[in-house]
Amino acid sequence: MPTQFFRNTSIANKLYFTIGIMAFLIVIELCVLSFSLNTLSSIRAFVSGEGLWSKAQKDAFANLRLYAESGRENEYQDYQNHLKVPLGDGIFRKALEKPVPDYNLARVGLLQGRNDAEDISGMINLILRFHDNTYLARTIYYWQKAETSLKKIIPVGRQLYDARKTGSITSDQVINFQNQIDQINDEVTPSEDGFSYTLGEGSRWLEHLVLHILIALALTVEIIGILIAVSISRNLQKGLAAIINAAQKFAAGALDQRVKVYSGDEIGILSNSFNVMANQLETTVAQLQDSQIMLRSFFESTRTCHVLMDTDLNAITFNKAAVDFGKKYYNIDLVPGTLVSKWVHAERLPGFIARCKTAMGGTLVEVETPVSYSNGETLWWSLVFEAARNLVGEVIGVSYHATDITQRVDQKREINSQHQSLERIAYIQSHEMRRPVASIIGLVDLFEQEDFTATKEELIMLKKAALELDEKIRTIVSDIH
Repeated sequence: MPTQFFRNTSIANKLYFTIGIMAFLIVIELCVLSFSLNTLSSIRAFVSGEGLWSKAQKDAFANLRLYAESGRENEYQDYQNHLKVPLGDGIFRKALEKPVPDYNLARVGLLQGRNDAEDISGMINLILRFHDNTYLARTIYYWQKAETSLKKIIPVGRQLYDARKTGSITSDQVINFQNQIDQINDEVTPSEDGFSYTLGEGSRWLEHLVLHILIALALTVEIIGILIAVSISRNLQKGLAAIINAAQKFAAGALDQRVKVYSGDEIGILSNSFNVMANQLETTVAQLQDSQIMLRSFFESTRTCHVLMDTDLNAITFNKAAVDFGKKYYNIDLVPGTLVSKWVHAERLPGFIARCKTAMGGTLVEVETPVSYSNGETLWWSLVFEAARNLVGEVIGVSYHATDITQRVDQKREINSQHQSLERIAYIQSHEMRRPVASIIGLVDLFEQEDFTATKEELIMLKKAALELDEKIRTIVSDIH
């Protein structure tokens, strides 16, 4: 589920997530680094404090020996001042060993032990955090042992001080006191050395531990960052590669190619959009192919010659009628790029070019003209020249249409001839046929008036009029045929 959610997260949110994770890890690294530096600083403070403890112990014992010999008050005061240092460190340790650590008392003890005030918090935290550590536990053990031996000097010093104050001390007593001081010092020294050695050993261990933690944390931060970056990069590359691969195949003509959607981010949205576009384009192309087939079928079935030419009047496309015309009358195979001079006679070429230029200028040109060919055949053509334009209206050439109208012209001629015959018949009927008809009608009227008796001359005249009428009828019949 988290993987699926991450896949469907937008690229911007993925980048924000990556930056957030890196920032979080860096903050952790900085916190660990700060903790490590503080811990190392606290170790340094303990090493420094151990040095102060040892020096103060030696100085206290030395001052007490001098006091035993000289009896000077300032020697005893120096002894007491130096002794406060290890005793203050003991107060610090005991304050933290309580069931409820007494931080204020621990602070007072460290200050008495001449530790720097800025190191106090770190030293307290170090004891509380690592008191169960083997090295620190051994250090504390030697510390306690050395302190126990050290405290034996306190009653000796008090006895020495009292003896000096009474003024009854002898040389043998001075030597005895000095021997006690040396004996206690010899007892403290091994524990002090163990304290110093284990503290140094623990310091080196902690330094190595901190170094390993920092290296491990740095590697963790880098590895996690690299893994996240590689994961996001691979997902992006996988989606983009799928889109590019599908687009290349789609451009090569594989319109059924689709993109596999790997995520719901912007790459996935782009993949879905590509698939939707591909579906629509495939449908549109199929519809265009169907339309092209129907248009081509109509284009090829017509007897009119259709030729599309570019601006240089080279053939771009044409129909079957144009191909058949080229083979029959010019003995050429009409192919795309065929020059106009190949299928237009040289005598008609200038006029043809002029009409094409007129058409490309935006004027529709329509012409009906006879054309005679080398085989002796003469055909009448209806020629149409019109500008061919692209989708933005730019002129890209000429669309030429030639329709054979020879039969129509012949029919028109025959109709005109028949019309002239009818006009002649009408003329004969209205002029030449009226006279013999009128003569016959007049003679018949005359016969009727004379009781249908006729002279020879009148019968001859009637016959002549009938013959004339018969001649006119023959003429009409002859004109009709």
